[in-house]
Amino acid sequence: MTADKNKDNLTTMIYGCRQNDRYAQNQLYKMLYRYVFGVCTRYVKNEEEAKEVVQDIFYKIFTKIDKYGGELSFYSWIKKIAVNTCIDRYRSKIHDIPTTDIEEAICSEQTASVIMDADTDYLLHFIQKLSPAYKVSFNMYVIDGYKYNEIAEILCISEGSVKSNVSRARMNLQKMIDDNQKIGE
Repeated sequence: MTADKNKDNLTTMIYGCRQNDRYAQNQLYKMLYRYVFGVCTRYVKNEEEAKEVVQDIFYKIFTKIDKYGGELSFYSWIKKIAVNTCIDRYRSKIHDIPTTDIEEAICSEQTASVIMDADTDYLLHFIQKLSPAYKVSFNMYVIDGYKYNEIAEILCISEGSVKSNVSRARMNLQKMIDDNQKIGE
């Protein structure tokens, strides 16, 4: 019953947002803020930047809500807007970020398995410490499920650079995890 009530509330909020009802927009903002902020923190370098991007995302949500047709769940639609907005922000800064080619990076299966077994919050803490190029490529590939060629096209870089960035991100995460475990011993 609670799920049905939440779905009805969401439907009412979406309808209100389509009518430019400020109360409905405020309710939707309050309901989705933490979710959207969580997506943003995986892509941007710090909390302040995440807050800025969240505002951009909600602007897009409220101005494009008429385009939501229900083919995706509403949360999936929101996530897609959030990820794309973060990627757009990254893309606007990409000329300042060096990338390397795949020949320069090798990732072992052991590194990948240790990273994937790590606690989510623990791992997100370390992901935040990655360079922007590594962080975006890693998030898109490992967490959001994009393919290498899709990432390359979206970020306007070579597929080899994407593979290298993901590989180096894994190696850096492995090193951070190992270093942190040594400190805890």
